[in-house]
Amino acid sequence: MATGDEPPHFRVLGTFEVTRGNHRCTPTAPKQRALLAMLALHANEFVPTSRIVDHLWSRNAPRSAVAALHGYVTSVRRVLTPSWVGSRNSHPFLRTRSSGYVLVLEPHQLDLTRFRELARQGQAAMADGDCARAWEKFAVALCLWRGSPLADLRETGTFDHDIARLEKEYLELLRNRFDVMLCNGDGHAAVFDLEELCQTHPLWERFHEQLMLALCQAERRADALTAYARAYRLLSNQAGIEPGPRLRAMHQLILNGEDPFDRVHRHERVLTDLGRTVSP
Repeated sequence: MATGDEPPHFRVLGTFEVTRGNHRCTPTAPKQRALLAMLALHANEFVPTSRIVDHLWSRNAPRSAVAALHGYVTSVRRVLTPSWVGSRNSHPFLRTRSSGYVLVLEPHQLDLTRFRELARQGQAAMADGDCARAWEKFAVALCLWRGSPLADLRETGTFDHDIARLEKEYLELLRNRFDVMLCNGDGHAAVFDLEELCQTHPLWERFHEQLMLALCQAERRADALTAYARAYRLLSNQAGIEPGPRLRAMHQLILNGEDPFDRVHRHERVLTDLGRTVSP
């Protein structure tokens, strides 16, 4: 990397952005932007030329596609490192390999890598019973999200699978964060968000379960039973299924007037035990 060129940073958890220092350097040409976004999603992985061509042209590539791709790569390299001069294999970030390319990035250069590492650290803290540390890691991870992932590339349709995968990772982190809130006795503060999630993602039974727990923690047990009835209707109408063992066990526990929070994480053990005895 030539003197004066700052390393680029990539953001995919929102609109796709590439910055160098305080300046944006995201390619404006659609295929160059899509190429770089694809490589960023697979940072430090070899991506075959054939896969890139299929991605950029949706399997309707012209005969000139490979030659055009070489041109896009050259342009992207100049965007990433304006003063770079050298062979195609010597670029500090976008390297040519036999029949493909690799975008070489340090963890701090890509928001997705940072998000996943923070999520992993938060999950490890949860496993150790350190809810305070887990909350801290999850909070920092969520701050990296700026909206729908790859929002400006969504309409191309070529990133549908990637977007769905990223949105699932986001929901899983939200689920873990709500577990931490319940662990800390802050379920009352999660009720509104969980009600929205139960409506927008009705097949995620864990959100329904967490909502019931949060309502119990807010001393709204009757509302918790109503939430179960609503979950039953949503699952039945949208998927043709009944609530699973964990959710049914939670419902029974509330009906019995038992307290799922008499000890930290006790509800997890109770639900697991009850889940084994409830027929599917």
